[in-house]
Amino acid sequence: MLPVQMFLINEVQNDERMYQNRIQKRTMRDASDPFALPDRRFIDLFRLNKNVVHYLFETLMPFMEAEERRSRVPRQTRILVALRFFATGDYQRGVGEEYLLSASQQVVSRCIDEVATCIATNLSRLWIKFPMDERRRNDIKRRFMEKAGFPGIIGCIDCTHIAILAPAHEEHIYVNRKGFHSKNVQIICNDKLEILNINAMYPGSTNDAFIWRGSQIKHLLEEEYNRGGRNNWLLGDSGYPLEPWLLTPFENPNPDSPEGRYNHSHKITRSIIERCNGRLKLVFRCTLGERKLRYNPIKVGTIINACAVLHNISLRAAVQYEINFQDNILNMDIINFQGNNQVPGLPVLEEARQVRQQLLNRYFQR
Repeated sequence: MLPVQMFLINEVQNDERMYQNRIQKRTMRDASDPFALPDRRFIDLFRLNKNVVHYLFETLMPFMEAEERRSRVPRQTRILVALRFFATGDYQRGVGEEYLLSASQQVVSRCIDEVATCIATNLSRLWIKFPMDERRRNDIKRRFMEKAGFPGIIGCIDCTHIAILAPAHEEHIYVNRKGFHSKNVQIICNDKLEILNINAMYPGSTNDAFIWRGSQIKHLLEEEYNRGGRNNWLLGDSGYPLEPWLLTPFENPNPDSPEGRYNHSHKITRSIIERCNGRLKLVFRCTLGERKLRYNPIKVGTIINACAVLHNISLRAAVQYEINFQDNILNMDIINFQGNNQVPGLPVLEEARQVRQQLLNRYFQR
């Protein structure tokens, strides 16, 4: 047989195998029904219960193409594929080859991109809201006050690093203080671990105070303060500047002093943001440090925002996980700058010191 004939025969056989493989995957996908799984197994796979996933079907499908052009993957399956990736952070091939969601690596990649964009674009404003009305703020203040005796708190703020692969462009700006590539993500949460605001725009080399200075919430609280608004504070660690609307701890006080009692209450109250970050990463493990999001930084930001939305939805739905959050403290990516981020002599700093001192005198003398 001539070499050319052999080549053509091999090509035909390869094409036939590829075609049969596609048919097999499509048959497996169409025959399987994740909703037939036990509830516990369903939550383990997708990190959401069946009612929440049905809600996502109803809200996201109108914004999605009716059928993925090249693979004919239904919209519901595309959503499940993306949820499975958010839950595990495994490489796309591993997600796509699972029996219940049989799909190629290329299809998985497109599913993740489409669904993350759809969630971030259409659900973020509905599910991630900073409290603006007095009633909602007062409820948050009351619950924080009951926690550790710290008054006037409407949220706690911190940044957390999400590991990524080295980007092709401006790679150096994504190297953080621990030497790995990341995005530094600012999160503000309430006492229920709900994310009130998230900013996933910045590379890992950016410090927390710089991100805060450009934050919409910083400018919002500053404007409110200048209009006479008082007693609405965020709590931040020493990586943030002390401001009349952002309270930070005192530096190395005597534990038995008013400053020490203030710091103790501050620490207990602010620990909620560390629990929030930990829960986000342990539930949606694509954001966990042991995984590296293999996408460009812009797409990584979209995935993080989508996971934040799902985090809040799961809290509201009271989804129960077989995860011991208390025993899984995530120190692997905590990069706290324990310096002083103040600019001496600024009027706002002096005013902030007065605000903190008044709080100290009123609540922490005993």
